Amino acid sequence: MNDDPEVDISEYTEVLLSSLILPDHYVKLIKRMNSAFNYSGYAGASFTVETVGNILQLAPHQVAKYPGVGKKYVDTLIAFKKELPSFLNITKQKAAIIELPPLITLLPTQLETPIAQLAFPAQYQKLIKRISVVAVHVVTVQDLINLDPTSFAELPTVGKLYVQNLIELKKQLPDLLRAQAKKFESFNSIELNEIDNILIEDIERYLWTLDERKIDIALSRWGFNHKHETLQEVANRYDIERERIRQIEKPINTQLALHLTIQPKALWANIRANMAEDLTMLLPNLAKCFATDKLFYAFIELCCQVEAGSISKIFLTKIRSEIIDLLFCSTPSPVAQEIIINELMSNYGYDKASAIHGIKQLEKSKNIKVTEQGIYPMKLARAEAVAHILASHPEGLPWKDIAKIVNAKGCSSTQMDETRSTHGFNDSEYIYLCAKGTYRNLLFLNLEQFDILEIMQHLIDYLQQKQITASHLHDYYYQTKGQRCEIEYFTLRHLVRTYGEEYGIYFEGKSNVDSVSLDPDSSHITQADVIIKVLNESKVAMTKQEIAERLKSKSVGHASFYLNNLREEGKVVRVDKMVYTTPEKAFSNIDTNAVMQVIREILNVKNVIVEADVFREYVNMELNLSYSKYIYAALLDTQLKELGWYRHNMLFSKSPIPYKNLLDMCKQLCNPKLPNDENAKILQQAVWLSDAVTTTVIQQWRRHLMTHVPD
Repeated sequence: MNDDPEVDISEYTEVLLSSLILPDHYVKLIKRMNSAFNYSGYAGASFTVETVGNILQLAPHQVAKYPGVGKKYVDTLIAFKKELPSFLNITKQKAAIIELPPLITLLPTQLETPIAQLAFPAQYQKLIKRISVVAVHVVTVQDLINLDPTSFAELPTVGKLYVQNLIELKKQLPDLLRAQAKKFESFNSIELNEIDNILIEDIERYLWTLDERKIDIALSRWGFNHKHETLQEVANRYDIERERIRQIEKPINTQLALHLTIQPKALWANIRANMAEDLTMLLPNLAKCFATDKLFYAFIELCCQVEAGSISKIFLTKIRSEIIDLLFCSTPSPVAQEIIINELMSNYGYDKASAIHGIKQLEKSKNIKVTEQGIYPMKLARAEAVAHILASHPEGLPWKDIAKIVNAKGCSSTQMDETRSTHGFNDSEYIYLCAKGTYRNLLFLNLEQFDILEIMQHLIDYLQQKQITASHLHDYYYQTKGQRCEIEYFTLRHLVRTYGEEYGIYFEGKSNVDSVSLDPDSSHITQADVIIKVLNESKVAMTKQEIAERLKSKSVGHASFYLNNLREEGKVVRVDKMVYTTPEKAFSNIDTNAVMQVIREILNVKNVIVEADVFREYVNMELNLSYSKYIYAALLDTQLKELGWYRHNMLFSKSPIPYKNLLDMCKQLCNPKLPNDENAKILQQAVWLSDAVTTTVIQQWRRHLMTHVPD
């Protein structure tokens, strides 16, 4: 045995002693320590010897003072501490070949049990979350049993402690399953509609045990088949202080859980397994006992003994309609629900259950229509409605045809005028004039092919050479053919109209005459400074539209241009797909060191390119956060130079990246003849992508192929 006390084993302090291969006399020592400490408390407080760190904390001269701990135990403790490095090494070598206890006593139904329905002890909760992210194929108890510790250890961000916990959990699985089976034996196979009736019977039976005043307070506060009242309203009726009502109500609620046939944890396990469903439909009879869904969910939280609001915040998720409207601006309908769910998760930080219920709330408010074919918009503003229709027409459409289609499909909150071009066309950030009276979605204009600086500089040089400060744009266009880069006139018009101001070129397109002029004070343009000032003064993050209102031009296109530049300079951060703020505000409530530690673990995987949504999945899970991928990409951006890492769009790597963006990656790697699932495998072998992003990018790539958009 290695008895060198100087060996550093600090990284193993959280390793469970039960996972080590120990001689019987050391196992007996651990039991004796726990027995003595539980009797009298160690160091004045409750203390349990469970980990290597606990053993290291034990001072032999202090341990000797406790009942039943003689000199032999003290000497054994000293020897154990010296030999710990050797035991850790032996265990590390043998971890991969540890055999599980036989599971012959388990029923096939237990092996098929989804692990999401099991109530694991607290020490394994983090492990189960990690498995759900890095080993998505592990769904049932049988899958968990089949999960090889050695293979698990090779997965990204899986450290030694996770492997030790997996080994220990697998050893304890038979006992855990038997204990759970015994605890929930009456409800393992019970349907929620049966639970529905049982709960109502239990509640009514419980109410009979209360006196009349307590019954009245319970019904009034719950809103159970009764008008719901606030604490103050109930207090006013009884002419007492509201605090007194609170004191009466508290034990009523506590006792309720004790009178339920189904234990709170079992009830919560059933509900948690059905989080993506409509709970008011799964428990219809109980739901009818409450005037609002909010009261119903609050009561369910009470029965489950979970934190107030923890269920309702998921089932009553409110998603801003603007978020969905933005998606419809670049996506033809019907849109698959899976696409919208992925959008909400990846770009806005929602979890899957919240996204599903947020969509249901939008359906209830008639912002969208959900059908078997997919989801349709119903209340788009005119600009968004026009963009949505044009998302199905890559070549563009005349404005009159667009207006007719919008009205026929009923996707706008207001009827569009079919006699003249109105709001929604010339002032839109989503479309551009691609021919006289014809508009096209910017989705189909590949801006990457243009050198905007070169285009603007050529126009400025032309005006200066002619010694004029203004000109008709089409005169410039026809007089300089062959002298500048080839570009279609209406594309040039869009670029000058959208980006010209930044270069000191002003565009005016009234009365069918497109004129451009030089701003003599262009060197003093400080619109970027205006944006920084606006964001610093705002208490909340702002959308592009809100920022544009503060600019001289009021142009969303100009706002986009400035924001992109400011993001590249690290002066502005995109919080999610819609809103922006300064780095100081964006990261003020985030433990950036903890976030970067998780990101480093991910990028420490050899030769891997990572899409930013992977950061969202891991960081949100690891640190219990709910941010979008944009904020993590922005944080990593601030440290890219220092770390020497690379970025292309939302792709990050420690080595050069051969793809411009996700669409370029699909063009290079995917095969149109293969099904989506095969192409997904190809992409995920080349780049670390979340399932949400993989599904979305393949859909976008397919749409790109169908529209034959030229690069």
